[in-house]
Amino acid sequence: MKKNTLWLSVLMVAQFTASAQIDLTLYNMKSIPQSSAINPAAIPLSKINIGLPVLSSDYFYFSNSGFAVSDLITKRADDSLVIDIDHAISKMADKNFMGNALSIDLFSFGIRVKKNYFSLNITEKENFNFTYPKDLFDFLQNGNSSFLGKKADFGMGFDGAHYREYGLSMAREINEKLTVGGRIKYLYGMESISTAKSNFSIYTNETTYALTLEAGAEINTSTLANSTDGYSNINATDYFFKQKNTGVGIDLGSHYRLNDHWNFSISMTDLGYIRWKSNVKNYKLNSVSYSFEGMDLNQFTGDTSNGIQNLADSLTASFKPEETHDAYTTYLSTHVYGGINYAFNEKSFAGLLLHGQFFKGTLLPSATVSVNQQVGRHLTLAVSYSALNRTYNNIGFGIAASAGPIQFYVASDNALGVVKPLDARTFNAHFGFNLIFGRGSKSKDRDHDLVPDKADACPEVPGVIALHGCPDKDNDGIADKDDACPDRAGTVSTNGCPDKDGDDIPDKDDECPDQAGLGIFNGCPDSDGDSIPDSKDECPDKAGLLQFKGCPDTDADGIPDAKDNCPLVAGPVSNLGCPVIEKIETPKEPAKVMLSNEDQEVINKVFHNLEFETGKTVMREISYPALDELINLLKRKPTFKLLVDGHTDNVGSESFNQKLSQGRADAVKNYLTDKGIDQSRVIAKGYGMSNPIVSNETEAGRQKNRRVEFTIME
Repeated sequence: MKKNTLWLSVLMVAQFTASAQIDLTLYNMKSIPQSSAINPAAIPLSKINIGLPVLSSDYFYFSNSGFAVSDLITKRADDSLVIDIDHAISKMADKNFMGNALSIDLFSFGIRVKKNYFSLNITEKENFNFTYPKDLFDFLQNGNSSFLGKKADFGMGFDGAHYREYGLSMAREINEKLTVGGRIKYLYGMESISTAKSNFSIYTNETTYALTLEAGAEINTSTLANSTDGYSNINATDYFFKQKNTGVGIDLGSHYRLNDHWNFSISMTDLGYIRWKSNVKNYKLNSVSYSFEGMDLNQFTGDTSNGIQNLADSLTASFKPEETHDAYTTYLSTHVYGGINYAFNEKSFAGLLLHGQFFKGTLLPSATVSVNQQVGRHLTLAVSYSALNRTYNNIGFGIAASAGPIQFYVASDNALGVVKPLDARTFNAHFGFNLIFGRGSKSKDRDHDLVPDKADACPEVPGVIALHGCPDKDNDGIADKDDACPDRAGTVSTNGCPDKDGDDIPDKDDECPDQAGLGIFNGCPDSDGDSIPDSKDECPDKAGLLQFKGCPDTDADGIPDAKDNCPLVAGPVSNLGCPVIEKIETPKEPAKVMLSNEDQEVINKVFHNLEFETGKTVMREISYPALDELINLLKRKPTFKLLVDGHTDNVGSESFNQKLSQGRADAVKNYLTDKGIDQSRVIAKGYGMSNPIVSNETEAGRQKNRRVEFTIME
């Protein structure tokens, strides 16, 4: 009995702990201003909306994906009740989610200005999200018999917060089809408890039954309980307005109207964070492992308390958390919505809404189908069916009724939570009173095409909304009154007439209606772009000249390529288009000169005395005397030419060494030419590290490879 009482307490607490705001039915009820909180691109039907403090928007939500109360407390055949923990466990998934949320508007205001809608809100919010594993409950209820040789996962994650949201939003109709919106939110936090990490598991050895406990956790808290006075002496002003816990968030959304029937929407809400700095305590348990192989019965001889105390002391020492006071960040539980609506007429439509909530790396999906009906000007009704929290019995409803400027509304995604609360895994309710102004009077629509006469360009003839109420018999998106071919679908560029080849020339004016062409040729093509239509071009695939009937003359020698023996080289007609080749004397190639000993000594002196700044192309002054002797030699021998070849070792990149060797060779050439040697007599070339004369493995070898060589040619 004690065991069942303990279990009942644990499971009931789990059942009623639990998420950020979910409004699946309210999402499509645009007559209610609060629908813009779910998609900031939703522009309410009324022009001015005022939320009454505390009364305008009250929201409550709870969910438990693991089990319902009726799964835990079942009836026997004699109608007596019994706590059936195993039945509740059988309904759980491996990983389960619980959540609750409370949201109350302290103030809200919205106004539509032409194509824009502006709104602001101050909202008090509380939410608690919790994930728990099935293994934990199975282990506590049935022991470790089903976990022999396996690891039982006890890891849990939770994130709870009490904060206030100051929101400012704007929605704009970009055009008749697209509306976009966004909301920026300043967040003021009051209390928080959150797990940054939570890993707990027990492994049971299938042979020895030894238990191995592994644990690691990090829990962050920011509550008055952490302060000196705790909750015993609360200063309301400090609590509600002077905490240092702040953050920001954004909501984004859009609506797209494809045509008179199909509409699409998407939104993302609660993308943001809060940084907690006030009354912070962190509890961190680094990853530890503890093995328990049983206890020696001899320890219990005489005094059993010693053995138990030793075990308790060992566990306490192994799993003692570290306490700190560091600021931390929590992230809002982000929601993503995507909707498709089909309008039957002006007052009724059906919708499909897909939704996903993200919490601690887990995606919690749901899907909703709904039907909305406007009854007169003062009443809006909605019914919905949702698959969420692994349940498929969620029937929702929504009502918005107005009398004068006062509007009352209520919406829920699961009416079963009211009728049969013990069978529901999810329940939410959103209700309130608004002051709404500027709904406008009913406009006349004589042709009944859903376009009011005052906005209808064709008020006597039924038409489509996208064309301001004018008809479009051929459905080409061009009103019949502007369509040159109203019975045949066409394009805007051809004034509504067909254009099979897509060349922007109507078929009725196109001499080549099956081939895309040009206007200057009445729609016929010019494939090679030589301004000669293919029908008159003897070479339609090659650009040519009019004088050759569209055939090319590549070498421009006045002979078309087809009759030119050398089409790529200009030549006279007398030589069939080939050039007349004249004999050209080939200049003598320069050859290496065998120098006299005296002249060779000058070259050797330059080679051995030429020095540069390390890694640079700047010559040192010690190099100049030898170079001056080389200049004198070249002046005495005017037929001599000089090859200057620069080389480096392999230190550095290939590109660097190539540039360095060329720069040093050029530096020598520049010195010689600056002293009067003609540039044509000096050829400078850098080879980088490509031509070593010895191995670069040693410093001596690398020094020899860093050189500038000189060769005399004639």
